[in-house]
Amino acid sequence: MAETSAPARYTELTDLYSDRAKMTGPGIVGLDPRVIRKVISFSGGYPDATSLPIQDIIEATRVALERDGEWALQYAFGSGIPELVEQLRIKLERDQGIKAGVENILITNGGSQALGLIYEMFVNPGDVILSEAPYFLGAVHYARQNGAEVHEIGLDDEGLIVADLEAELKALRAAGKRAKFLYLVPNFQNPTGITYSLERRKQIIALAQEYGLPILEDDAYFDLRFDGEKVPTFYTLDGSGLVMYCGTFSKILSAGIRLGWVVAAPDVIAHLSGLKTDYGTGAFASAVAAEFAGSGTLLEHIQELKALYHARRDVMLAALEAEMPAGTSWTHPTGGFFIWVTLPAGVTSAEVTRLAQQRGVGVSDGTYFYTRGGGESNVRLSYSFNTADEIRTGVRILGDVIREVQAVHG
Repeated sequence: MAETSAPARYTELTDLYSDRAKMTGPGIVGLDPRVIRKVISFSGGYPDATSLPIQDIIEATRVALERDGEWALQYAFGSGIPELVEQLRIKLERDQGIKAGVENILITNGGSQALGLIYEMFVNPGDVILSEAPYFLGAVHYARQNGAEVHEIGLDDEGLIVADLEAELKALRAAGKRAKFLYLVPNFQNPTGITYSLERRKQIIALAQEYGLPILEDDAYFDLRFDGEKVPTFYTLDGSGLVMYCGTFSKILSAGIRLGWVVAAPDVIAHLSGLKTDYGTGAFASAVAAEFAGSGTLLEHIQELKALYHARRDVMLAALEAEMPAGTSWTHPTGGFFIWVTLPAGVTSAEVTRLAQQRGVGVSDGTYFYTRGGGESNVRLSYSFNTADEIRTGVRILGDVIREVQAVHG
């Protein structure tokens, strides 16, 4: 018998990585998501665990499989199974005021895939995109992954500052450049919790149309409004095909079902569909979601979620008022999951985040939500995941940490 040589020892393959892999960097490996139960977690946008509609999903699964199990368990080529596209079309017109046909809708593996596909479709390394700042951590990741040059536009209480946007657009035009798109989260913005006013939306649309600027409207929290009146989407205000509207079932059904969507012009949808490498978003999850929505259960569940998150927000706001030291301020969201805290002078987000974590409270460092620096005096808090008692305890610990950092710095 011929002798066989020992297998070669593993050698690092770093030099062979693509530019995109190098820009993206390593991800998280082997993390058990249950670890968030070991701390009071204000750091992530996790839906409330007790509100997950487990029994309703079991029933929707039974009905979907009995009705059309053969196709629910097959590949789902194309832009989405017809049943879910139809239920989403009904929901969008009823709730968001968006009239869309089959040619305008792409079902995706969560809202994250929707955003990722748009970045992949539009951005080459070195291309300019515009973004509100601070902005969603996932969008920061996609910008880096695709090598985008991000020009950040600040926010005030009504949304992105229009004068700064116009100045940036003029500067780009003078330099012979064109931004690929403007990214924004208009409702209960992540991380600040603010909502764009109607007037601000109209001003931004007018500038976008003047400069031919596409808008990526990330509306993950649209349905979770518990104060005030709904504001029309950028998509409905535009009407010219510049807006790509993204949403998700993660916040209103379950994050684990991994279903999102894009609504856009037909040519955009067709090209985004061509970029999907998964042979269509999962038919099984899609069939279950279609039954859940079509039975009326989704509408009832959204109402329950709004009441729950409204109460959680009120608990956190009251706790902040009671526990935060002088010089601390925070936003007052009318929906969604998040509150943006501005720390007292001399207190940094890095110190607060580290010390709070050591005491069992997770918060998000404000610097994570910028590409070019910023957020050193901010932290983001989520009230969606923890109970009222946990929120009160966590905010009390956070207040103690801030006071201790103040004392150290005199």
